[in-house]
Amino acid sequence: MLSIKNFDDKQKMMHYYRTSDMLNLLYFFPQLSPVKDIVIVESEEDYLENKEFLKSFQQNRVDTLKGRPPILGIENAGKSQFFYEGLRQVKKKDPLGVLVLFNITNKPSERYERYAGISVGVELGKSVMIDAVSKGFDGREVSKGICTHERYFIPWHELRKVSINNLKQYQTYQISKKDYQITRLERIEFLKSIGLNPDIFSPCIPIDYQAIPDFIWLSVIKNLLKELEKKEDILANCGYTNFVISGHTEGKEFAPWQMFDKNRFISQNRRR
Repeated sequence: MLSIKNFDDKQKMMHYYRTSDMLNLLYFFPQLSPVKDIVIVESEEDYLENKEFLKSFQQNRVDTLKGRPPILGIENAGKSQFFYEGLRQVKKKDPLGVLVLFNITNKPSERYERYAGISVGVELGKSVMIDAVSKGFDGREVSKGICTHERYFIPWHELRKVSINNLKQYQTYQISKKDYQITRLERIEFLKSIGLNPDIFSPCIPIDYQAIPDFIWLSVIKNLLKELEKKEDILANCGYTNFVISGHTEGKEFAPWQMFDKNRFISQNRRR
């Protein structure tokens, strides 16, 4: 088992796709990421030997070594009782695949309770493109290119001007009523497929489209957009000129988990 608390392990963890994405966000935007206590479970034996300790973790992702095809198509409700089964599914797809477990700084919400899923694509020094989905959805839709409800385009030189009062002038797309209904039904089917009760989650996904509230956009502006400009030089010096920050909201804040190279984001979605 690898742990973020061990320096040597942390270097090894950077060789995994999604784990390195989480570590990148923690390094460049520590105030933005809610993630902590990351561990990698490398085998079923590894899991069983540390079973009691691993019960303390709230969240999970699947991962594999860079250079291998990313592991796709494994979804669950995120509860600890599904962790072991998730690892077994990973090993069927890739013998070198792993389970990534971690905690977050706040009480975790259910997947249907979130105000938004948001993906922020950055062309350093050029522009910022934001794709977002609304209440009842999460980062899955935007990070995997499944659907978008709202889109914004902000030229880099305009970042310092952006505020909650003028954000709408940068909006380039809002989903139609008809298309929203399609995405709502698809979301319901997905949540059912991971074992969630539609009687509980369906009322949490509005029947008619509701725009993402201003307090969420205020969080994005304050905690990310303004920080991007401040950190332009350090990001460029580290080679991060084309990347995506993606995730969902927790409570009234944007709380993404990952920061990854945009080219990998595009090529991964082409393989879906």
